[in-house]
Amino acid sequence: MKHTVKKLFPGFTGKSITFTIDDGNTVYDKKFIDIVKPCGLKGTFNLCSHNISAMKPEEYRTFYQGFEISNHCKYHPYAFDDSKTYEKSTEKFSAETSDTRYIYESDVEGLYHFKAPQGWRLVADNHSYVNFARESRRELEEIFGKGSVTGFVWPFCRQNNREVFEALKNDGYYGLRTTGDRADLNNFAVPKDRMNWSYNASDRSLLRIAEVYEKAENTGELQMFCFGVHSIDFERNGTWSDLEAFAEKFGNSPDKYWYATVGEIFGYQDAADSCITEDSCVKNRSDRTLYLDIDGKKVKLNSGESIFL
Repeated sequence: MKHTVKKLFPGFTGKSITFTIDDGNTVYDKKFIDIVKPCGLKGTFNLCSHNISAMKPEEYRTFYQGFEISNHCKYHPYAFDDSKTYEKSTEKFSAETSDTRYIYESDVEGLYHFKAPQGWRLVADNHSYVNFARESRRELEEIFGKGSVTGFVWPFCRQNNREVFEALKNDGYYGLRTTGDRADLNNFAVPKDRMNWSYNASDRSLLRIAEVYEKAENTGELQMFCFGVHSIDFERNGTWSDLEAFAEKFGNSPDKYWYATVGEIFGYQDAADSCITEDSCVKNRSDRTLYLDIDGKKVKLNSGESIFL
């Protein structure tokens, strides 16, 4: 007899909901948290360590308690683009008069002013970019706990720099997130390519795509709905009411959705994928409890346990 085994999240649901919020703007992060936390929604805040100065460490821990902290790189820089040649000016930088053909030294070694499409921004050489990422991780973990910062989010978007990409990949992050709505309305599966993943919806597409997700059929794969990308976006775009409507409709429903951080969802997927399914046995090789549907029956399988079919 052929058996059907489906992987589910805690609560025996095939769907999860999370968010990924960049930059650590505590004014709007607080407004965001005050809306999502009472509804049980969880997610990940991506912080740049140079911005962590407004509060004491214990206050930051309390502020973001229950959420995940990921690394958004110190100074929020671009990385040198592999397809470009950068010519350094010896002049002092001025946003009003500097020549856009050149990059200009900043007050921080390895960090330069350059003209991006959005205006003058900071760009780092390869060695400095990797060091800034490592410094940010170390400084964030001094606040939030050693080993707690395991995800990385590119400032701006995925940078076209192979050396930096490989260095970040080798630093052992569970994933490197880029920027931009994934918005594939036919596929809400948990991303397989963790080194180039992104979120499903922004503040302006949140309700529209969430409604599609609500109706999406369970394909047998674990599904994830993740929205982003800055708390201040809800202020700029006047979309706080959309977030409130989302929280009211999609929150407080643990029978329908597993509310977890990005790292928790990816970690659970890894655990579920390590489960061995044979003709007559299912074995949980992970260190956590797994939730399964076996031939239409809900089964909770503890770490190391096996069930014979």
